[in-house]
Amino acid sequence: MKHPLLALACGLALLAPAAARADKMDVQLNEHMPEVVKHIKGKGYKNVGVLRFRADKGNGAFFDVGPINGNMAERVENLMVLHDSSKDEASKPAFGIIHEAGSAAGKQKLGGWYTKTDDRKKLFSVDYPLAWGNSKVKADAFFTGKIALSANLKTASVTVECFDARSPATLSKVAEFKVDSDRHLVRDFLLPYTLTKGQRVALARSRDGQQKEQQNNEIVLQQAQKQQKQQQNKQKPQEGQKPGQPDGPATTQSIGGVVLKIMASGKEITPKVNSSQTGLYEMECPPKGSEIVFSLENTSDKELGVVLKVGGRNTIGEQMEEAENCRKWLIPAKGGEKKNVYDIKGYRVGEKFDSMKKFVVLSKDEAMQLQGALQDKVDLVEVYVFHSGPMDDKMTISRGVSARGLRGDMSKKARSNFSTLQQTLMKEGRWTKSRGRDGADTIGPDKAAISAPAPDEKDFPNPTEVKNLKIRIRPGGAGGTEDPPQN
Repeated sequence: MKHPLLALACGLALLAPAAARADKMDVQLNEHMPEVVKHIKGKGYKNVGVLRFRADKGNGAFFDVGPINGNMAERVENLMVLHDSSKDEASKPAFGIIHEAGSAAGKQKLGGWYTKTDDRKKLFSVDYPLAWGNSKVKADAFFTGKIALSANLKTASVTVECFDARSPATLSKVAEFKVDSDRHLVRDFLLPYTLTKGQRVALARSRDGQQKEQQNNEIVLQQAQKQQKQQQNKQKPQEGQKPGQPDGPATTQSIGGVVLKIMASGKEITPKVNSSQTGLYEMECPPKGSEIVFSLENTSDKELGVVLKVGGRNTIGEQMEEAENCRKWLIPAKGGEKKNVYDIKGYRVGEKFDSMKKFVVLSKDEAMQLQGALQDKVDLVEVYVFHSGPMDDKMTISRGVSARGLRGDMSKKARSNFSTLQQTLMKEGRWTKSRGRDGADTIGPDKAAISAPAPDEKDFPNPTEVKNLKIRIRPGGAGGTEDPPQN
């Protein structure tokens, strides 16, 4: 066998679905969706859309905190589809649901709808695509909301709100609830965390999927709480927690044993630490036309699995799932016979990953149109490093529900009609039926794929995350800040 270039997230991945995220948020949103549907039907709305949520991690509510702002809207939209059915015929919708309403509003320069009354009124004159079929409609009402983390990060308060064409200036509360935090929420808020060696060992030893899921949530939340407190108090990392060291925050020179280099047309770009958020780096976007290469070097004495995401999509197969469930670049240990440096020049696609969409620098508008629901990650580079743990035949996989939508390869087909979309969301999300962002540039995939050598694959059982690093791509030129997206 040739040296392995990428690995499966789990030895069972070719035979059965990979271990799935089990967001507590999705469960709670689903439980409160009947209140939302009741409001829609009670008001007689024919077509509704969902806009971005505000998010508050203790310093005020904003529309640009992280992926949480956009994916809350996506999840509510998808759950609306699942709960939408006419009284007389379950396979038909009782009301229309707009697909990615915020994206359509943004194209009309109505991103300031939350603070500008005129923009909010104009929202109702725009033609929007339905979530299924090819029809375009005008909205009768929009849903939005707010999610706020508690001071200790243990819980989050969620409010779902609505405003309509008759009273656009009035935000009405439709549903409200609290949910326990988990590691998915921590990541969606872009809160930094670093696991200690002992915590990683404990996770690697866990065989039972449900037990590991719970333990993983507890450990990540505990570490996020510590680093959030240090940041709020402007503390330096504790002794033994220095940047780059095994148990310290990740740096580009040390992400759990991996060194990251970014080249633009042969010139190295050096990301800098974000001054406002621990654990986040930033880099100036290269000029349009630059050839982008991400270099991953394993400096450790063991084989490592690495997930590299650019613009929210995994560089293997353009997967949008959680990193732990994605295919991984499997990089040999330093000092061995095999090369321990991989240069990633694009997204590997195709059934055997033998085609490549080279990285290109796009305008922000171009990238936003390509990314769709991933707009909050359009300027984000993510690196996740994993160790492989032992695996036995008795290992179980915890499979939970998800309202995060569909993979790009199936979304278009599924949206041909309401019934197909609803059924696909049900199947992919593992639900059971119950009635009741300019001017800036960023890096993205070239539209055309070129031929590339097919990589070998091998198992990488029981992956345990060691460390991760995230880099925000700032606008080119002077590198000034942008107004936060409001759509």
